[in-house]
Amino acid sequence: MKTLISVFFICLILTSSAQTEKQLPKPSGKFLTGVDYLSFIDQNRKELFDNTGKNKREITVKFWYPADEKKETELYLEDPEFIINNFPFSESYKSLKTNSCRGIPVSHKESKYPVLIFSHGWGEHFSQNTILMEELASHGYIVFSLAHHYECKFSIYPNGRIITLNPESTRFQQIIQEQQNPEAMEVFGKMGTASTDDERLDIFVQSNRIMPTLLVESPRYWAEDISFFIKQLQEINNSNNVLRNKLDLEKIGVFGMSMGGIASGEVCTDNLNIKAGASLDGGLYGSLTDNNLNVPFLFINTQRYLGYGNLFVCKSDTDCYSITIKNSDHYNLTDYGIFQAENQVMLGTIDPYIPVKLLNNVIVDFFDKYIKGISTINMKDCINKFDIEFVTNK
Repeated sequence: MKTLISVFFICLILTSSAQTEKQLPKPSGKFLTGVDYLSFIDQNRKELFDNTGKNKREITVKFWYPADEKKETELYLEDPEFIINNFPFSESYKSLKTNSCRGIPVSHKESKYPVLIFSHGWGEHFSQNTILMEELASHGYIVFSLAHHYECKFSIYPNGRIITLNPESTRFQQIIQEQQNPEAMEVFGKMGTASTDDERLDIFVQSNRIMPTLLVESPRYWAEDISFFIKQLQEINNSNNVLRNKLDLEKIGVFGMSMGGIASGEVCTDNLNIKAGASLDGGLYGSLTDNNLNVPFLFINTQRYLGYGNLFVCKSDTDCYSITIKNSDHYNLTDYGIFQAENQVMLGTIDPYIPVKLLNNVIVDFFDKYIKGISTINMKDCINKFDIEFVTNK
């Protein structure tokens, strides 16, 4: 049965790769890039996907950082044998290499670096936008990608332990039932025909009503993960062997893709530690139907949100931008746009390298402007070469 997993969010299906490259595109910044892993337990929250109600919430984190040294680069998948045997990734992913190295120090070229926190799409994993993570690290950011457990395809702890989706969870089954509701598909089908901002906003409101576990509760749960992680940054800066004294905790930004974009917007309504945020194809689900963003914010959207720009930028009390990439679809805003599947859904007719280039350019420039404080950057200049719809409240 078709579900909204394959409509709203990055679906769980990856089959044979249509790409022959064995390494991700090289990032353009002046730094080399390192990579490593973290894990945490939030003793103050229960794991909602645990049917026993006994376990505490855990998160695993993959992070990239600026470096000066180069060693053997890491594989794209942390445990390709297990992942390919248990998920429908193609054999080509066994040898797909990144540009990042493990076990190297943070670059000494600067005393400390601004912090960015990324959240993946629903049912995906913390490596899904590695191209963008490496690009940001090469431009002088330390980027943490959080795995939101039991709503990610898989994740890996620093010791190699792997965690996966749990279809036996009552909460997981409830989410699937919500996605299979015919009314949800009907509302989604109106997205392209809505002609006024009131009609467009009503699509998000109705979707929240039909799928409250998925679209209201989960973004809030993920936003709590983000806020919890932000509270760990001081201890990381004090004691982590790789990152000690390298985090600029006065400069923190958040961003995410799909569900991760919704959660990033959610946390940007009330977390005073965050200086700027961005959402990749997340829309206005969850609390964003009612609440406004209180930091500079960037929406990068695919074709489904063409015409929604004014609605999006009106949700911010400060600088806000909406960029919609014509002829693109959901997967084009991930690495799967290039390293795609033979039977891939949600890819537009656009050249797949164009959204990758736009993300690399625009996300770096946006955070350079609002996190690093490079005020001379004009966001409109960043996108003149692309076929996009650009709207801003500035």
